[in-house]
Amino acid sequence: MAYIYVPLFFSFLAYGVTYLMASDVIDMAVNLVSLISADKAPDFSNENNSIFVKDAVEVVEEDGVQTVKRADVGMADYGDLYAYVRCTRIALDAPVYYGDDDAILKKGVGQDFASSQPGFGRLIVLCAHNNMYFNALKNIEIGDIVEIETSYGTYSYEIKETKILNENDSSAFDYAIDHEQLVMYTCYPFDMLAHTPNRFFVYADLISGPVFVD
Repeated sequence: MAYIYVPLFFSFLAYGVTYLMASDVIDMAVNLVSLISADKAPDFSNENNSIFVKDAVEVVEEDGVQTVKRADVGMADYGDLYAYVRCTRIALDAPVYYGDDDAILKKGVGQDFASSQPGFGRLIVLCAHNNMYFNALKNIEIGDIVEIETSYGTYSYEIKETKILNENDSSAFDYAIDHEQLVMYTCYPFDMLAHTPNRFFVYADLISGPVFVD
């Protein structure tokens, strides 16, 4: 019987090892096909649901302080393109949509809808795919300046820290933070098409931008 069971055991073992080794490759291939298939191709059009109008709101500067009337600040609805996020040094330039579902992440950078728009003194959380709009984050450095341009002015943030955390790490950011902080994150490692359990986080603090006045 050993002549039957031993070869069978090693055959099943070989098949199992082969499957485990190939599973990541299969996942990558499936994700690649999903990205390039005609009906699921990324939508590079930035016109849909756009409320972004460059310099639409008057920004007044006096004694080095920029102000904008609170009543003129438009609030984005879910799915709206309302801003652009940029970092010149790493060639980051992408549209920002309010919301972060799959459809939005095919068109640009998504914003956690529980976080705030720039200028409100609260947490701003942006995310995007690591092989698309946030691929440039792999070159980000402490001290870099990231700008978010809105219809009511441009807000600048200085990079203070980067971290690699598990996707389920609840300490990644704090909605109750007492100052305006920009958090950007994407899947890690970069350029992977398969699912990864880790995320690359970038933390930046507000350094300039219009202040709301009544």
